[in-house]
Amino acid sequence: MRLRRKIVTAGVSVACGLALAACGQQVVAHVSAADTVHSALTGVFSTPTTRFDITAQNLPGVASLADGSFSVVVTTSKSQNSQSTEDRSLEVSVYEQSTDLADVLAIGGSAYVRVDMKDITALAGPTASADISTELGTLEARPGLGFLSDISLGKWVGVSVATYDAVSSQLLDKLPSLPVGSSSSLNVQGARQEIKAIKQLTPTIVSSVMQSVQMWLSINQKTTDEYSLELPVRPFVSSLFDKLAKPVEAALKIPSIPQTEVSKTLAEIPAALSLRTNLWIESGSLTKIQAFIPRNSTYLLIGVSHPANALQAPSDATMLTAADLTALYENLMPAASKIPAINIPGISSVATTSTTEVPASSSAA
Repeated sequence: MRLRRKIVTAGVSVACGLALAACGQQVVAHVSAADTVHSALTGVFSTPTTRFDITAQNLPGVASLADGSFSVVVTTSKSQNSQSTEDRSLEVSVYEQSTDLADVLAIGGSAYVRVDMKDITALAGPTASADISTELGTLEARPGLGFLSDISLGKWVGVSVATYDAVSSQLLDKLPSLPVGSSSSLNVQGARQEIKAIKQLTPTIVSSVMQSVQMWLSINQKTTDEYSLELPVRPFVSSLFDKLAKPVEAALKIPSIPQTEVSKTLAEIPAALSLRTNLWIESGSLTKIQAFIPRNSTYLLIGVSHPANALQAPSDATMLTAADLTALYENLMPAASKIPAINIPGISSVATTSTTEVPASSSAA
């Protein structure tokens, strides 16, 4: 009897030891995979310039014609010694095969845009191309919109953030004040306060998202260089709501959402819905991302690289003035009240022509 107990005890000990060893190996492997992925993700922006080449694959229906044909390229640069995200420059480009159709660039306190109208209209077909050219010609002929011809010619056109903010602020101040609570009311001051509150909440939002991701994200190593990530949507959203509800309600001064409504909304998210992503990491650096669209065969393929050359502002760009922006506003918003002279200290003095009338037939253009 004692011998049998010793044999059973020894067997159980060995089994438990083997089980713990196996679990230990899985934990070590999981921790190692998580550490590798975390290190690679945090190191994406460690170099001065990072580029993301994004294409969609397995698009459904007619959209499948664009499979791999169109891509969006996002490039971001920072100063060599800068640690602030505020100093980053950003460029977003749209390609059709190797043709650069459009670019938007934010750098050095200014924003720039360049559009290849010739190739874009060619994609639309002869008839649509002619209609677009006619519409652009009509707009370019309007007072103060001559700069649109530079856009049509594929030239860079830019505006400084200071000029844009100053003009936007004064244009908003000129908008008619409507009764608060009416269906068409516009509380400009309230909107500004909400935007300011949201900006102040940014650190809290980022921290909450990171905590919720860390709590629910599962990471597994598939091959030497490939890792799979999965994030269940319902518990992630629930966790994020719990963290952000009170700070957002306090900052925006809005009433609390009843828990019954929260539970009802969360229940509408399919329990099995997850966000799935594959990552390829080589020598510690992230090189490729495959992000799957939930409940669909479509996925985004994102190549990650680090170009040697940093982004630079175009030297030959046409820079818009406050007068240009005001003219654009008056032509795009003909129903709004006319804007009197706008004076922007330190930037420009704009004498707008409040008597300019836009024919009804042209405003439809």
